[in-house]
Amino acid sequence: MNLSEMKQVINLLDKEWDLGKKNSQAKGKICAWIYFLEIMEECEKIILEKRDKEVIGICGYANWNSKKHRIRKKSCRIIKLILIHSPYIKNKKAIYQYYRNYDYTPKELEHYFDGEISILIIDKKYRGMGLGTKLINKIFDLAKKDNIKNLQILTDESCNFQFYEQIECKKIYEKIISNQENNKCGNSLEETGYIYEKKLI
Repeated sequence: MNLSEMKQVINLLDKEWDLGKKNSQAKGKICAWIYFLEIMEECEKIILEKRDKEVIGICGYANWNSKKHRIRKKSCRIIKLILIHSPYIKNKKAIYQYYRNYDYTPKELEHYFDGEISILIIDKKYRGMGLGTKLINKIFDLAKKDNIKNLQILTDESCNFQFYEQIECKKIYEKIISNQENNKCGNSLEETGYIYEKKLI
């Protein structure tokens, strides 16, 4: 992924979610950059959907047993920490709280999966055209070739979580969590987080 593509992905993320920006009193798109680096740190493979050189979608998966891309993953982790502790983030605790809130996998499922869908997003202008299904099916194929048998998908009410049921993923867990995306879920203090399972056999 080149720098131009990265910037376009950042714009997609920044338009879609708050990502802790409000609570941390962050400047600019730094929270989107932190989230992007989190994705890059986790992902084994990422694919982009483009229209006339414009990035309109991204999907990627993590392989939890992989030892590939160590340098890239370590670099992303270091840069992410530098950004979190930069002057552009006023309330650093709020950023860490944002990520803790969306890490709700229970202990009984911690070793159940061997991979995870790290990101799936389509530009609002291009939704309803089957692009999300196209991207995630490609990722399922890549993960299967990577010997992943059971993918975890963490999602919540700030996302189109029903999409995963439409593509035959099974909901296996849900939990009430603090609502960190008020612009997506109204003014409620709580929302529901979900874990879906996709078996690749």
